Amino acid sequence: MMALLVTFITYSSNAQISNTKWKGTLNIQGGSMDVDFNFSNDTLDIINTSENQSLETMKYTVADSVLSLQKLYGNSSCDTAIGKYKYAMTGNEMVISLISDGCSQRSDAIGTLKLKKEE
Repeated sequence: MMALLVTFITYSSNAQISNTKWKGTLNIQGGSMDVDFNFSNDTLDIINTSENQSLETMKYTVADSVLSLQKLYGNSSCDTAIGKYKYAMTGNEMVISLISDGCSQRSDAIGTLKLKKEE
């Protein structure tokens, strides 16, 4: 019964951002890069919009306004480090702010990030 409850809560939390697409700008190596954040049911694909190329695919979970990210594959050296980010959604905007992350490449790129929802 408890496992069913945990599964339901996790699914309900992810449902708020699952199957949505957001645009923003990452800070990468002293420059900036326009990206799309494509959330599926449990993975996040970050796409470089100018080259339409995948930068990173991560597993994500959401609980209590905290977005947890873990690299599955991509360009960073994050390995299995889990990053935790607070997120808040207002209308068609989402703000993601660093709580903790064992991967400095990801935390430096995301930091505090404002995203606009794509329709």
